[in-house]
Amino acid sequence: MNVQQKSMVVGAIMGAALGAVGGYLFTRGLEMPRSEEEKGLSLRSIPPGQLVALFIGIMGVLRAVAEMGEQV
Repeated sequence: MNVQQKSMVVGAIMGAALGAVGGYLFTRGLEMPRSEEEKGLSLRSIPPGQLVALFIGIMGVLRAVAEMGEQV
């Protein structure tokens, strides 16, 4: 295995682990007590501003990883 293949495997494993942790934290938040009006899950219940902020945060992390690869 060359360096590129090793980094792809490590990145895939780290991405899967972070995705699993993110899913756990999201569902843990769903299990918190709420009023009857707020129960249920749909994409409409997530404000678009929060989705944009999440996307920008993810892109920032990916940019930082790319810059770190250029410095090494």
